[in-house]
Amino acid sequence: MKTCTTILLCSLTAGLAAQNQLTLPATANPALELPNYSLLPFMAHDARLQMFFDATEVGAATFTATELSFRYDGPIPPVGSPGPFTIADLQIRVGTTTVAVPESRFANNLTTPLTTVFSGPWTYFPDQLASGPQPWGESNDSLHFVFNAPLPITIPTGGWLVVEMAMTDNNFTGYAHTFLDGVTTTGGPIDGQSVNYGAGCAINASAVPATIGITGLRAPGAAHFLTGDHLGANSPVVVMFGLDDTQGAFGPLPYNLPGTNCALLTSVDATSLVLADASGSLIAGQPGAAFAVPNIPVAAGLVVYEQLGALVPGANPFDVVLSDALAVTLGSMAPLGRGTYTVVNDQGANAPIATEVKPFGFAVRIGTL
Repeated sequence: MKTCTTILLCSLTAGLAAQNQLTLPATANPALELPNYSLLPFMAHDARLQMFFDATEVGAATFTATELSFRYDGPIPPVGSPGPFTIADLQIRVGTTTVAVPESRFANNLTTPLTTVFSGPWTYFPDQLASGPQPWGESNDSLHFVFNAPLPITIPTGGWLVVEMAMTDNNFTGYAHTFLDGVTTTGGPIDGQSVNYGAGCAINASAVPATIGITGLRAPGAAHFLTGDHLGANSPVVVMFGLDDTQGAFGPLPYNLPGTNCALLTSVDATSLVLADASGSLIAGQPGAAFAVPNIPVAAGLVVYEQLGALVPGANPFDVVLSDALAVTLGSMAPLGRGTYTVVNDQGANAPIATEVKPFGFAVRIGTL
């Protein structure tokens, strides 16, 4: 039996054993430049992102991971700020899940806790190269993350490898090339449609009536977010969701508040409370103004009626301002063409609900033992 005769030889052979690599998504030929890219997470001040890869796209179901690297999309000439940029706190967590298809609620995508493999501040550089495919981990090796300890991974049958990144206080400013390489496949949420109906009332006789708007995907497995305007500065706003626009708790709809021109336009089957900003608006992406739809087939085609009600003292005898309403018809979920998925929120490292879900696969290289 051969043995290591010197410390140097043992070190060299151990180092060679640690150089095994898995490149993802495996079926997309990640040795070459992939056709798509993602602006997130590095072009956001705060972000939370979950990446999902099935065993086919990882290239192995069982392995021990020691590091991972991303790469920038290219080729592109160096543009904008040369960096470096700093992230006050970056969390990278890795693990597996058995959910069939991820959805917009981050917590619902995890069947077992993830393991934190990196935690702390981070400095990174934008891409300064003009050739492609871009090198793994570059520029300055700042897209290369060594795990704090080797992590054994076994992807369950029908499950996913999960890589989660949570970013706080990224000081990226201006413009620079920091978008990551990846590939989009077919399938995922198919957006539905929405129609405004009715009319809102105003905070006073000379003001513009309150209005409601919508962003996001109106489909199972996704979330849409309500927006609003002319609701009263810093006003508490009740977000109302209903399943009926003909009959409510007070009788037939629309129900006009006596002595006002404000009308309740939906049954009130669920509510949440948010705050308007100083201009009387609801900005997009607030968790309290979200309607996150479970990834279940029976949700396809469901119609949900949605309205905003703001508390504005002195607006009328009820101190309430109501917006117009939305009739939202949910779309559907199509089978995925490749075992990759991405769930992301571009507003907070601890966001509970994603602002975007898509069948996207990041280019990732995983070092293994």
